[in-house]
Amino acid sequence: MVGLVIATHSRLAEELIAASEMIIGPAQNARSVCITREDSVESIRLGISRAIEEVTEGREGVVIMTDMFGGTPANISLSFLEPQRVEVLTGVNLPMVLKFFNSQEGLSLGELASMLKAYGQQSISLASEILAK
Repeated sequence: MVGLVIATHSRLAEELIAASEMIIGPAQNARSVCITREDSVESIRLGISRAIEEVTEGREGVVIMTDMFGGTPANISLSFLEPQRVEVLTGVNLPMVLKFFNSQEGLSLGELASMLKAYGQQSISLASEILAK
């Protein structure tokens, strides 16, 4: 099993986990890191580090999902990248988080991260295109 850390601007990370729990039940191997304007780089780094420690105990690694590439949550998360131990995915959305909780069996950390990236991209739709068919 793999742990999950979601690090975002404001409370998005917390709410993504809450929304997931509303749909599929308790998320025991996940932590949120909510970053505010007042947080220092060091306090953010410490928060992410603690979250990683909490979700990796007895697990095979961790996926860190962030809201956007180039933002503070992603930039700091990148410093934790470690082959076969920590992967960072940017552009988190609710379908990615739900897929994380439902699709870990038999996948390595790298395979899981790649699958989540593809699933997150596929979950984005333009309703007018779908309805026009």
